[in-house]
Formats: sequence, structure tokens, C-alpha cells
Amino acid sequence: MQKQAQEMTLLEMQAPMPEVCEMTRRIIMVSPFPGRMHEMMRTLMEACFDVLVFHRWEHSEAGAMQADLLIFDVSGSQDEDPVGAFRENMHPVHAAIPTLFLVDERMLCGEGSIGAHEELLVWPARPQEGLHHVRRILRTGAFRTPDAESAADLDGVRDQLIFKDLRIDRRRMTVYRGGARIDLTKTEYELLLQLIEGQGTVQTREDMLNRIWGTQYFGGSNVVDVHVKSLRKKLGDSAGQPLYVATVRGVGYRLAD
Repeated sequence: MQKQAQEMTLLEMQAPMPEVCEMTRRIIMVSPFPGRMHEMMRTLMEACFDVLVFHRWEHSEAGAMQADLLIFDVSGSQDEDPVGAFRENMHPVHAAIPTLFLVDERMLCGEGSIGAHEELLVWPARPQEGLHHVRRILRTGAFRTPDAESAADLDGVRDQLIFKDLRIDRRRMTVYRGGARIDLTKTEYELLLQLIEGQGTVQTREDMLNRIWGTQYFGGSNVVDVHVKSLRKKLGDSAGQPLYVATVRGVGYRLAD
């Protein structure tokens, strides 16, 4: 037994250490059935990708995050053109990001041209096949070419943040909801920016106070509450049923679910 234990220890010492990822790229996966994505997610993570999985796109923090690749599972959709339906609801900022759609094989057998010029993968598939598609798409830089109508919206894409139907243009310091501009004060804008950049994490009143008013400010933290109330009013938000800004009682604020 002692000899066997020594042999096992020697084998463990000789086993190669897992590869340390010096650089990672972010992938956002959206599927109504995230349990089916586990194997592919594990394969992608072992290949040095940071992977985030969401049930829905429009009702999560997914829309506020930057990503190198989007993966949408539309294999269970009953729409005639589920890929087209997804595209219609995507903001131009996200439409320019390389995207892989997971589709059911039957979707490719109809009369319509589903996902013409799109990257498609028949699902379910072997995780290694998914990894191959992901690497090929990122290697070839398969960004969609915007049409003339949306080209202006894509200018400065890296300077924009999205959360639900809100869009922040950091370069111009402007906020839009559903295409309509919302006039915010500089303080209100900074508060909203801090919340969205936090990607759903709780922002304490002290953190918000220090970032926006500075460490030399000696007033009470209730000034944060006053400006959040004003921000909510302009966004058409409610403290009782928050759509954008949720209160964390006794602590601060975060993005609403």
C-alpha cells in the first residue's frame, strides 16, 4: 500500500499543470435552456474564454456588458425566422458584434432563407464543434457590415453602454431611452453611469458619494438619495417597482433585474 501511494504521488507530481490563461476574451451566451449549455460553456472556459450565460437578453444585465462574441440559442423558437426576429430587437451597437446562432436542424429545411449571411450552428452539437466555430468567427473578425441607416449609430460603438432600452453615449455624455433623448444633469448622468458600469453590483451610498462629490465633501449621504429620486423621475422609474434602479435597503443602489 505504501509503495502504491508513493507511485500515485509521483504520477501526480509528473502530471502537467493546467494552462494559465494569460489573456481571455468574453463570450455572452443567451439561452432559455441554460442547462443545455454547460458542456459547451466548460469547453470554452477551458480554452481561455470568459463565459457568461443568461436566460434572456432584454431582461438581464447582458445588454449592459461588452463582449467579443454573442451566442444566441434560438433552437427552440417557433418563429418562422427566429434569427431575423432576434436581429430586429437588437440595438445597432450589439448588431455589430460577431454573433453565432444555435438553430434546430428543421429550421434549415424550410422554404425561407433563415439566417442568410449569418453564422449558424445546428444545435445540439459537440462542444468541440462549438469551440471550432467560435475560434473561426473571432479569427476572421466576422463583424456585420452596418447599412447606411445604422452607420451613424455605430460611430463610437466602444463609447456606448446599453441597459434594457437605455443607451448611454459616454463620448457625448447623453442618455437615450428607446431612441428618445433624456435630459439629465451632470450628477444624474454620473449616477446612472456608475450603476451601469457596475454591471449589477451594489453601489454603496459612500462609494457614489466619493466618486461623484469627492472625498472632500462633508455633507450627508442623503444627497445621493435626493439625486437618485430625481434620476428615477426622469427615467419614468419607480422605487416600489423598479425597472432601472433598485434600492438595496440600508446600503445603496444597483441595477434592477
